[in-house]
Amino acid sequence: MPSIRKSLISGVFYTAFAKYSNVFFSILIGAILARLLTPEDFGIVALVTVFVTFFNLLGDFGISKAVVQNQNLTKNDIQSIFVFSILFALALGALFFLAAPLISRFYDEPELIKISRLLALAVLFHALQGIPRALLEKNLEFKKIGIITVSTQLSMGIFAIILAYKGFSYYALVIRAILTGFLLFSFFYLISPIKIVFRIDPNAINKIIRFSVFNFMFNIINYFSRNGDNLLVGKFLGPSSLGFYNKAYRLMMLPVQNLTHVITPVMMPVLSKYQNDYNVIFNTYLKVVKVLATIGFPLSVFLFFSANEIVTIIYGPQWDQTIPVFKILALIIGVQMIYSSAGSVFLAINRTELLFYYGLISACILLSGISLGIFLGKSILAVGCGIAIAFTISFFIVYYMLIHVALGKSFLQFIKTLLFPLFISLIMIVPLWIYSKYVSENMFLGLALKVVISGLTFGAMYLSKREYREILQMGIKQYIRK
Repeated sequence: MPSIRKSLISGVFYTAFAKYSNVFFSILIGAILARLLTPEDFGIVALVTVFVTFFNLLGDFGISKAVVQNQNLTKNDIQSIFVFSILFALALGALFFLAAPLISRFYDEPELIKISRLLALAVLFHALQGIPRALLEKNLEFKKIGIITVSTQLSMGIFAIILAYKGFSYYALVIRAILTGFLLFSFFYLISPIKIVFRIDPNAINKIIRFSVFNFMFNIINYFSRNGDNLLVGKFLGPSSLGFYNKAYRLMMLPVQNLTHVITPVMMPVLSKYQNDYNVIFNTYLKVVKVLATIGFPLSVFLFFSANEIVTIIYGPQWDQTIPVFKILALIIGVQMIYSSAGSVFLAINRTELLFYYGLISACILLSGISLGIFLGKSILAVGCGIAIAFTISFFIVYYMLIHVALGKSFLQFIKTLLFPLFISLIMIVPLWIYSKYVSENMFLGLALKVVISGLTFGAMYLSKREYREILQMGIKQYIRK
């Protein structure tokens, strides 16, 4: 099917363009804001952002993914689902507004009342954009999504810098979040408009309810496991520690989100069309895992040895407490990149109940690791260690459920896919460890040399395998089509 093949290649290209552009602009804008604002400014907004993220999950209710996955929805079904999402978004925004005093009381920060009430608008707009964006994803309109996302993030980032320079303090971050949500909803709706009808057809809701409920419950569980660290660090170690920790975690998540999500947004809609052919899905996914592991595992090693230069260059010397935490979290970037792609397969094959079960197990393991770091280690470094161990354990549990239980395939074959990328990473440790014994006074030169060392080592090991030499000889574009 050449049209699907063309759409897949085009989708990956434009998704990559959007993600990599966002990486660049996010780092650049973040570096400027880090010099205009204090760790306390970032920390106090991060306190509320934990709750905003939770309400954003409530706002979706698993509906948008259900719209993408279900191939039998009619135009009338979409209209009913959209009206339902509007009503739910309005109720959710009002609830967040009313919850502002409770959020303030939880952290004992009176200033959070005003911030929370303003960010209720961000919650509203995020919930409203779900269905219009889902229709674009379903039709594989990733070029339009990419252009809208990049232009909005860039323009609002520049606007936040201007506000921070003018002395708006952490309100620069708050206003940026509100306007970003408003613009994304406006653009998505203009491109894929949906007629608003004043009725909700129960049959339309019934078509997606099972998928949506399990997906929603997974998102809730995943929220607590992914944001439990922010909640506990902010509560027991304070806003300043949360500011340092949050920077380390966000820096770690940049390659995870912006490399993994180049493939997974395209993978889920396309694989949904083959949701009953597990052989196609398994063989396709093994290739995806191989790509992610080949990038992610060596990247983990490089970032571990380059943490000092990267944090200092991007954020400045005042963020030095972020460095040791980032080094620990960098070790699981490869694991995180692969781990983050699993949900797309569960969704594509309509096994959201297994998605929920694996989320529940992973949440228990991860929150245990975070709690040990908080209450025994009593430091953000200990929290980072707990997270690294917990994610590694969860990785094997999740993929046993996906490969063996959900797809009925060989788990050993999946593990074999990871061996060569892991071998490359272990070899890279040697030259980087030797060079790390020699401290360079010039941060930029030191980072550049580590890039060269990592690149040469990776390239030599990569080309040592015949399969990878054939990819280069054939050409990446032809290999993808093959």
